Amino acid sequence: MTKIVILGAGSIGCWLGGHVVQGGAPVSLIGRERYKDQIAAHGLTLTHFERERIHCPEVDFQTDAKALHGADIVALCVKSQDSEIAAKQILHYAPEAVVVSFQNGIRNPETLRAILPAENIVPAIVPFNVTPNGPGAFHCGTAGDVVVDTHGAIEPLVTALERAGQGVRQSEQILGDQWAKMIVNLNNGLNTLSGGTLRDGLFQRDYRRALAACVEEAMEVADANGVSVGNFNGRSPAALVKTLRLPDMAYRLIMQTIVKIDAKARSSMLDDLEAGRVSEIDYLQGEIVKRAAIAGAQAPLNAAILAAVEQAFAAGKSPKLTGSDIYALLKK
Repeated sequence: MTKIVILGAGSIGCWLGGHVVQGGAPVSLIGRERYKDQIAAHGLTLTHFERERIHCPEVDFQTDAKALHGADIVALCVKSQDSEIAAKQILHYAPEAVVVSFQNGIRNPETLRAILPAENIVPAIVPFNVTPNGPGAFHCGTAGDVVVDTHGAIEPLVTALERAGQGVRQSEQILGDQWAKMIVNLNNGLNTLSGGTLRDGLFQRDYRRALAACVEEAMEVADANGVSVGNFNGRSPAALVKTLRLPDMAYRLIMQTIVKIDAKARSSMLDDLEAGRVSEIDYLQGEIVKRAAIAGAQAPLNAAILAAVEQAFAAGKSPKLTGSDIYALLKK
């Protein structure tokens, strides 16, 4: 029987793990003590703004990497800055495991392949937002299918997710699609600066103008690096820019009829800020700035957001900027 392990069972890891349990496959989750205690006391509950609630009363939740021993498939959900440590743990306990990187950014597969067998690394994309909303409870506030580079050796994981209602699709150009996700996720930094919900920010035209400018700059950086940017949730970042620049009335109509996002959805980066955790900004705006330098270019707009988010994490709180405030940062 295939042994599946979720390494880094925070919000995304618990979401995926709960679906694997619901889908009938044996799985172990490895995460923090606080989640282990919450799930032991309350079970694991998953809610979605469009789908039925899932409740798993019993979950094999561990806190020690030893639970990796003998794993056939590892769903890696640790923060990007922890990839190297996680790779070394997998190498020690499950060196032959197929590792599916469900992480943000574009750098993680490279980090994993430097330590683990390159042919065992499967890049993947999680297009939706998940946040804690109670003890042992997690809520998904945006839509989308998980995207994987290949089904092959991870079929038991894919099958369990799909049985539980979580869509999965295969990408023929995963790197381009990862770039697309990273570019769209530049919104995480802006959401952290605004300190509110995603909808609150996106309903402000200057906020959208700031995001559109950062996205356009990032696409130029991708082009300078010879990368053909793919799609994220079926849309290209170029199409996103056009939508973001619509007048308020037209944009609100699209948000109500086409773009699927829960009114309470926030970015995981804002959650990290409020919980006192480390930021992943270096793998979003920071990545754009670094890739620009590699190509002999500059990315001043994303650099401005990077600096502001780093300052927010240093202060330990969101500056609660308006869309106009954020847009003004880019014009300095």
